Amino acid sequence: MKEENRKIETRWTGIAALIIGLALWRAFFVDGSTNLLGNFTPIGAIALFAGAKLSNRKIRYLFPMAVLLISDLLMFSETSGGFLYSGWMWTYLAFIITVFFGERISEMIKFTTIFSASVASALTHWILADFGVWFGGGINILSGMPFEKTMQGLILCYSLGFPFFLKLAASTILYSFIIFGLHKFISRALEKRELALR
Repeated sequence: MKEENRKIETRWTGIAALIIGLALWRAFFVDGSTNLLGNFTPIGAIALFAGAKLSNRKIRYLFPMAVLLISDLLMFSETSGGFLYSGWMWTYLAFIITVFFGERISEMIKFTTIFSASVASALTHWILADFGVWFGGGINILSGMPFEKTMQGLILCYSLGFPFFLKLAASTILYSFIIFGLHKFISRALEKRELALR
């Protein structure tokens, strides 16, 4: 019983450390600014992997949300003037849907499904997050004024967000291949080790 408790404690300690590490990486190394790495974040890949590989359904959704929340608090709490940032709920909804995409590919994980789910994740984020910017009165960086509540204003908002969609899509694809690849490599190595010990 004590040995089982130690295993559970070790597992949760590892999960907590991973959440904190990934949150710090996103908050301090891959921020949301307009620089080269803006939106080049691993959170989409983390959400996909959680949906595809974590057996506990609650943890599938809580794990990437915890990474996102902690990093958002570190990045925005002091400058947003409120809880996180305007339209944050649209971003969180996009990554909840990404976990669902991960669940859909869990039985057929291969190059094409990971690639497709990664693109779908980035596309969902672009559609929802930029809609949230437009709907919530976000500022048009070209005019310094809020986007007009018209179809033209919405299209302009999406067009200005498109470069960030491309970077998010690229980062989600890259990080997904890395994370899923490492998981497969480690799983095979552990299987070989177990066979060697028999």
